[in-house]
Amino acid sequence: MKAVLLAGGYGTRAKPFTDYFPKAMIPLNGRPVIHYVVSYLAKFSQISGLIILCEFDNIGKQIINYFEGKEAAIGKPLTFIEDKKFGTGGALLEIERDVRTDKCFLLWFADNLCALRIDGLIQEYEKADRITKGGITGIVVVRNQRREETGRVILDNAIHRQANNSRNSTTSLIKQFIEKGVVKLEQPEALGIYLFNNTIFDYLHTTSARMHAGGFNLSHDLLGRISSIGGKLYSYNLGGNTEWLDVESPPYSDRNKDTVMKILSQMGM
Repeated sequence: MKAVLLAGGYGTRAKPFTDYFPKAMIPLNGRPVIHYVVSYLAKFSQISGLIILCEFDNIGKQIINYFEGKEAAIGKPLTFIEDKKFGTGGALLEIERDVRTDKCFLLWFADNLCALRIDGLIQEYEKADRITKGGITGIVVVRNQRREETGRVILDNAIHRQANNSRNSTTSLIKQFIEKGVVKLEQPEALGIYLFNNTIFDYLHTTSARMHAGGFNLSHDLLGRISSIGGKLYSYNLGGNTEWLDVESPPYSDRNKDTVMKILSQMGM
């Protein structure tokens, strides 16, 4: 099974930093985030090789240049395929010839940092595959909780209204201050990590034809409607002990340095 890393895109949320380097090259402890993802995935025996989808322009080539001469240290074959800016869905069509002969492939957005157990994910995939009698389209890694980036407060509105004799006051008495707590999510959050059956390419081609011209988005244009066109997606809950972080910009990673360090420790880095 091959691991495919999506490392293209415009990096809009990370501007102006991504005017100079791709999101996947955001530095963490002196090394780019994609270094940790590649090194971690290469540890698993189930991963036979890694494919990095990136742009071949001056900025995208920073990724290629970084890994030049490092394949022996990684221990797995490393292939680069050009992301031609046809969206995340269109980008996957570029790697079809490289992974179609395999039963499934791992898809990982390269700016996502997580010590996901790939062997556990594969086990759950195989269970779902048996349930669907070979009809599974893929598994989406999700989480049911996340750590807030800001503090929360618990208010005592009743006491405040009694003291001010007003229901329209814009201030309230704070009973308790909670520093960056963990909140339960009403709906699970998708984390940009997938294990797809190779039949996903049939849906990708159908979606591409439906879009007529230009690119398309994997999540919005395909996964958002896949159950209505016959696909079967399952979820894999990350659990509360495994951290995940979208390293969306250098300031964001700095603000979440404790989480970054915890993840790197969980990854054995």
